[in-house]
Amino acid sequence: MNLLSADTFVVDQPWTPMRLMLGSKYLADAYDGHDVLLGSVRETRRGFLTARLRNLSLSRWTPFSLQVLSPTGQPVLVVTKSAGIGKRPTKVAWPNGQPVGSIVPQPGRYALLDVNGTQLCLLGDVIQLHIGQIKKRNGKRVRRDVVQVRPGTSEPVRSLAVAAAVAFDIVRGVGTNHLSSDASGFLPGE
Repeated sequence: MNLLSADTFVVDQPWTPMRLMLGSKYLADAYDGHDVLLGSVRETRRGFLTARLRNLSLSRWTPFSLQVLSPTGQPVLVVTKSAGIGKRPTKVAWPNGQPVGSIVPQPGRYALLDVNGTQLCLLGDVIQLHIGQIKKRNGKRVRRDVVQVRPGTSEPVRSLAVAAAVAFDIVRGVGTNHLSSDASGFLPGE
């Protein structure tokens, strides 16, 4: 099983006092129901100015370039969001640069679009997300989001949904400001 084929997985993000106050890099790890690592999310680029803006809780307006990695460190997906004010789309691509599609905020929901900009479905139609339980993993506090992807979800919808789940704070426009963990408006019924 891998991250793109798993129907249920958990996404853990570091949740320490220093991380909450000064964390400027986006980090997350995804595990299956038996605590086997399925993948990680790591930021690939971040400049000095971007890091300082994020330390000032202005991360929602900074650019993000994330790699979703397999447990062996091989890139699986690339997730990017450009800098700017307002709700911007999150773009998803394969490691070779070929676009998968995008995740676009709409009032109270998120649309999954193909490479041509055609809406495929709403995120809430294919994913259920239980957000923000604070737990311990390896003796450290983490924020744990439980993700359930509708079984049988096909590509590119599955990869877009997985990208949205592992980069949750980027998609919803919070960035690395983990003090804002309210998930209202991300998915219907949450």
